[in-house]
Amino acid sequence: MSDLWSKILIFGLLLTLILSPFAGFAPLLLFLLAAGTLWIVQSIFQVLIAGKPTEE
Repeated sequence: MSDLWSKILIFGLLLTLILSPFAGFAPLLLFLLAAGTLWIVQSIFQVLIAGKPTEE
């Protein structure tokens, strides 16, 4: 699984946690949502601009 697809999967799981009715740590999850959004957008722009995903 490529790095970009794994990031998209993690972001989707984060959205599931945010939208769940039992989210007790809503402020923390909102912070993680903002960080995850920046993380996924940065990865997508890097693929679009550089033409290759990050190699870590």
